[in-house]
Amino acid sequence: MTSFPREFVVVDTETTGMPPSARLVEIGALRVKGRNIVDRFETLVNPEAPIPEVVVRVHGITDAAVAEAPPASEILPKFLAWMGPLPLVAHNARFDASMLACECVRLGISIPSNPVLCTLLAARKILQRPSHALEALVDDLGLPRGDHHRAASDAEHCLNLLQRMEEVADGALPAKLMGGGGPLSGFGPETPSLPLSLKALEEAALRDESVDLRYRLADGRVIDTRISPRWVFQSRGGPILEGLCHHALHYKHYRVDRILAAEACPEAPPVSARPVGA
Repeated sequence: MTSFPREFVVVDTETTGMPPSARLVEIGALRVKGRNIVDRFETLVNPEAPIPEVVVRVHGITDAAVAEAPPASEILPKFLAWMGPLPLVAHNARFDASMLACECVRLGISIPSNPVLCTLLAARKILQRPSHALEALVDDLGLPRGDHHRAASDAEHCLNLLQRMEEVADGALPAKLMGGGGPLSGFGPETPSLPLSLKALEEAALRDESVDLRYRLADGRVIDTRISPRWVFQSRGGPILEGLCHHALHYKHYRVDRILAAEACPEAPPVSARPVGA
């Protein structure tokens, strides 16, 4: 991609933390043609796991707020269909693109190849302000005010910023200033390989079966627990298994290096996540 597209989608996400371990709690997006908003997409998302209090203090979205919201397995296919093949624009696009890509992998959905463009990268090159955080730029540039750290309002802030930078640049921004428009599929998470002794986890995830784990907690205690594995991703500390805990009825993370044994139990009755906040 060399020139900025005439039609595109501005997107923002609110989450439970940082990808790849985080879950979506809100998506806000605008479909833009020229300088006009032609459609909107806005929804809360039930993350199927508790929202950490430290994150609630940022965006204000509580477990109770998402109690009646559908999970990502329902929302994400609708959003992908709504955005179609259009380029995606976001402020700090690496974060939002990584969130969408990780949710696709988590749910077994092919990551689409929409070009991704970043207003943060452009702002650093064009505006060169003391802070390039979206909230700071809105204040510094006198852009329309509104809520911050909510998906729909931040998508509008992002669009206002984009249009102001186009004015500063005397026209459309070159895509190279916004990261070049690499594909969304390029933001997918790294999937580590499991040792042969734990292959039962991958096989159970593929067959949607349960597994009995012997697991060492951080304090050294060893517990036996039953989970439904979903996927394994690479974190800074090593591979992490995400699975539905049959006791808590929400998704948890398990460090692979603390899994002492894993035995498939296909005869176990299926369980479903309890909606967060319910």
